[in-house]
Order: sequence, then C-alpha cells, then structure tokens
Amino acid sequence: MPLRSIVFMLYFCGSCTATLMVPMIGVICYIVLYHVYPQTTWWGAALEPLGIRYSFICGVCLLVGTLLNLNRLRFGRHFVSGVEWGFAVFIFAVLVSSVMVAEWNPRSEVALDKMLKVFLFVFMLSHVVVTRHRLWQLTLVFTLVSLYLGYEAKNAPPSAFNQNRLDGLGGPDFRESAALAIHLFALIPFVAIVFRQRSWGLKSLAFLAAGFSINAILLCRARTAFVSGIIAGTLALWYIPKRHRRWAVSVLLIGLCGGVFLSDSYFRERMVTIFSSAEERDKSSAHRLLIWESAWRMIQGRPMGVGIGRFEFEIGHYAPPEVFIIAETARRDAHNTYILCAAELGIIGLASFLGIIGTAWWTLGRLSRQVRTLENPDRLELIIFANRLSLLVYLVSGFFVSRLYTEGMWLFLALPACIDRAVYNEVREHAGQAVIVELPQLGWNPEAQEVVLS
Repeated sequence: MPLRSIVFMLYFCGSCTATLMVPMIGVICYIVLYHVYPQTTWWGAALEPLGIRYSFICGVCLLVGTLLNLNRLRFGRHFVSGVEWGFAVFIFAVLVSSVMVAEWNPRSEVALDKMLKVFLFVFMLSHVVVTRHRLWQLTLVFTLVSLYLGYEAKNAPPSAFNQNRLDGLGGPDFRESAALAIHLFALIPFVAIVFRQRSWGLKSLAFLAAGFSINAILLCRARTAFVSGIIAGTLALWYIPKRHRRWAVSVLLIGLCGGVFLSDSYFRERMVTIFSSAEERDKSSAHRLLIWESAWRMIQGRPMGVGIGRFEFEIGHYAPPEVFIIAETARRDAHNTYILCAAELGIIGLASFLGIIGTAWWTLGRLSRQVRTLENPDRLELIIFANRLSLLVYLVSGFFVSRLYTEGMWLFLALPACIDRAVYNEVREHAGQAVIVELPQLGWNPEAQEVVLS
C-alpha cells in the first residue's frame, strides 16, 4: 500500500475519533474530504477494496460529537437562525419534489442523498464554528485546500484535459472545468485574508496558494468563472472597509499581474471569444435561450416541480413544437441555477432558495456594521468581506451554469450564520467583562457578580 494511502487513513481515522471530543476537527476533516476526494486519486485506489464511505463516516462522527458536546456549544440567541430556517424550508421543498418524481433515476437518488447530507453538515457547521478562532481555522483550511487543488492542477496528467481544458480534477462537484474555476475563485478571498497577516510563514502559504489557484483557473479556461471573478473583483472595492481599500487594490493588482504572467495563448484566445466570436457566442446563446424557453414552459406546466434530478429527462418534452433541433434540447443541462431550482423543486424551492440568499446577504450587511464596535474587528471584517465575494462568485456564475447541488455553494451560504454567532458571542463576552469591571465600583459583593454574569 502506498505511503500516502497509509498517511491518509491515519489522518482519517484519527480525525473521526477526535471529532467525538472536538467537533471542529470533524468539520475540518469533512471539508478536506470534500476537496481531496480520495476516491478519484491514485493513492485512494489502493483503499477502494475497503469500501469506505469517507464523507458519510465523518458526517456521522461529527453528528455524534456535536450531540455529545451540545452543552458546550455557544449557538447564541437562537438555536435556529434565519438562514437555517431557510435551509429547512428548502429541504422541505426537496422532499416534496422527491415525491413528485414519476420515475426514479440515479441522478435523482444522488441529488436527494447529497442535499440531505449537505443540510445536516451545514446545520452542524453553523453550531460548531461559532468563535473568531474557529472562523480563522476555517480560513486556513480554505487556503490549504486551494493550494492542494492548485498543486494537483499543476501536475494533472493529459487525461485530465478535455479540448485543452482542465476537466477531470477532484470530486463530482469539480469534474467540469467551469465548476473547479468557480470554486477556486470563491476560495481566493479567504486566501487573501491569510496573505494580509504579518507572519511571513502565513504570507508565503497564501502566496503559494494564490499562485497555484490562479494557474488552475487559467488551465480551466472557463469563461463563466472569468466573468464572475471580474465582477466580484470589481465589487470588492465597494464592499471592502475603507481602511483596507488600499490593500485590496494592491492585492487585486498583484493577482491581475500574476494572471497575465501565468496565462497562455489558449486561455487568451478563449477569453477573447466572449467579445469577438459572434458566431460561437450566438450559437451558444441560441441553445441556452431554447433551453430556458423550454424550462419556462416546464415551470408553467408543473409549478410544484418535475422532481429532483429530473430536469435533463423532462426538458425535451417542453421544447416548442416548431423547433426542429429538439434532439439537441433533450437531456440538456439547465445552464442556470435559478431556472433549475424552479423547474425541479417548484415555486416553493425557488422562493426558499432566494430567501436563503437574501437572508445571508442581509446578515453579512448587518454584521459588517456590528463588528465595528468590537475590539480588533479587522479579522472578522475581512472574513465577512471574503464571504461576500465568495457568494458573489457563485451567485453570478449561477446565471450561466447549474450549481444548485454543489456543496461548496451551500457552505458559503451557511457561513453568515457562523459569523453571526461568533459576533454575538464576542459581544456577550465583552458585555460580561464590562460588568466585571463596573460592579466592584458600585460596591456589589462577589456573590452578586457571579449571579449577574451567569
């Protein structure tokens, strides 16, 4: 058995065991498994005979560890936040749509299994990652996995490329070039936070992670990710706190220079087609418009949805009768996250999905103002800022690709609930410290202090 396989198994078994005592270890392990996805690696093939469901086992250990340590978790004013209520309604829509499925297929089963798993994970995530320190740990994990994906992309074999585009790296969520590029773009803001730190070790880690990630994005040659990254980078100058704006401009310029330096002729030629290749653009747009028109007919005819995982199997039946290329429409992806949500999960699913997005965005806006009252707000401000940009990348790209059942997007949608609880806990601790200082001055006795602070 390869040494890397042995090391991974030791890490996996150790993390699952430690999760029972420290749930945060399980959160980190789950995120690492999501990005590494040993099932598709050469060293993971040696472990395949064992038949281990890594994410499932890690998730079960995380659930048990969370329940065992529930009395130690500081989940703030509400056990279920606004974002989490949105998740609950969305999962209800998923379950309803599963009943609507006339004929089950592997895609429906995979999508339903994945969304139930995602719901459980993000609910535990938002109750475990509830302090500034744990948010920082999560930021470091994002940096490390972006370095890993970038390094794997740099050393990817020729078989991982399809039409000169990196198209076979990582797990199912990253098998397509656009999906990998979008996720790497969403991770880069967190990498930038690590680069902001004074430690030269952290700066070096972030520099390598950013360099490898940008190189991987260029190898993907995904126009959707490129447009989303440009929009997010432009809006970064609006959402960054003013005292960090000069730093943000510097980081964007460094990233732009690095992208120009690492880009090759294949990438530049493909990006130019966004503006110059009218024939290719018109053909792609015509196909998308045809699919969206057919999807609109589907939504009108089945407002409660056609069922989870059924879009590709149903879209051909709703194409306009006068369209002679119906064969090209059949079994086609929606190429739009929001249309896919409405078509498969119905109006309830779309309303809950948009509600989650709106609540998450509103929560980040409220927290960006609230953290200014805390001591040393910089790190929390930057994490809020990074979360905004990661959401922007996914939400903008969602107009052109289907990311509804992507775990990475739901991870970033759940982060506002984590930050909300972390800020609340700091505010409460600060208020408690203020009471400790003030009570002796008023002549209160120590016993009264303990009663008040408890």
